Amino acid sequence: MEKIMKEDFDKLNNDFFYVAKRKFNVDLYNDITSVYISDVLISLYFEGQRTNSNIAISLVGSFVGNTVIKEWGGQWAPNSFSVKGVGLNKIVVNPFSISHQRLTKGVNKTLFNQLQSVGIKANNEDINLKLDENRLREVFNKLFEDGWWPISKIYKKNYPNYVRYEMAYIVGVMAKYLKDKDYVKQKFSELLEDKDMIYYACVVFQNCLFPDFWDKIKEIIEGKDYSNSVKAQAINALLGLSNDDKLKILDFIYGLIFKIHNPVLKLYAGNLIGTINSEDNIRWINEKLLDNNTDELTKLALLVSVQILRKKEFNKTLLSLFFDNNISNSFKDEIIKTLHLLPISDEIYQIRDHYDKFDMKNKIGFINIVLFSDFKNKKELLKDLLNHENDSFVKGYILSAIDNISS
Repeated sequence: MEKIMKEDFDKLNNDFFYVAKRKFNVDLYNDITSVYISDVLISLYFEGQRTNSNIAISLVGSFVGNTVIKEWGGQWAPNSFSVKGVGLNKIVVNPFSISHQRLTKGVNKTLFNQLQSVGIKANNEDINLKLDENRLREVFNKLFEDGWWPISKIYKKNYPNYVRYEMAYIVGVMAKYLKDKDYVKQKFSELLEDKDMIYYACVVFQNCLFPDFWDKIKEIIEGKDYSNSVKAQAINALLGLSNDDKLKILDFIYGLIFKIHNPVLKLYAGNLIGTINSEDNIRWINEKLLDNNTDELTKLALLVSVQILRKKEFNKTLLSLFFDNNISNSFKDEIIKTLHLLPISDEIYQIRDHYDKFDMKNKIGFINIVLFSDFKNKKELLKDLLNHENDSFVKGYILSAIDNISS
């Protein structure tokens, strides 16, 4: 088999740029804003259909890999089709896996959201801060003017539901940046007036919800005439509000997480609360997590909020809960997963004191916390764990973590 070279990935990356230019007359680059745009172009190109095309996976994967290198450093490891040494934490990224997920699972696995996870693991950073809003506005308005806004496809009842869902999602992504707000609001009103379209209207609103439609969304969430699947999308629709508008209805949002008894809908409410980045919200979450009157299912939903916000202000609260003997082991498992995502440093010593009592799953979780933390002596701590560990699988995992740091 012919040896794969870095130049092959560069060529495929440029071929991806060529397709975007030829099909949509859009210029792409290896930056985060282009990743956001690419999610829209991929959906428009395949009209929401899923694909397992090796050619498409190769083009998109090469684009993702080169963008990762441009943003966070690292180098191609052609034999494993991966990028190694990415970011401050020197992680390994598989861009072709990211590409495959996007092309086979649609907007449930957008390139942008997957790279959000890479940014956190590699550099503990939020890639939303790297978006060029002016460029997004320019590109999406041009696509709109050229007839690429796919709102008509939502109405195609002969299309599979997942295709209509994806088209609705993309309609919202683009609508957020379109200049003709009156036209957009008119089309959104038409969607809401059609009973069969309400589900898809809520999907649209996840990326762009004007205050004009807030009362209708509230009616859907609180009403008895809508299924849980519609209610779930309605809760997610509140994600499309601006931060200022979310603050105006904060009491309603807080009430949701306690009023809702369906576990899935409760988690959706936790996800929503996690998008409100304010000191008051962080304080409220901490208080409710520590409140003995808050049931465990609600606390699990609030951990979702913590995982999204990723603030060091939660460290003390989570450690307090973790060392509470009245907390269930399953909840402690979720705390370990959550700490893995937070900027944690010297607090690691507190968890280390309990390491020998952990089961294998939590030991692996703790190793991940160390690996992706801001802790300065992570290599020395891992070596100490290795010297005292008896489980062969965990020892192998520790060795892999040490190699990752060394490389």
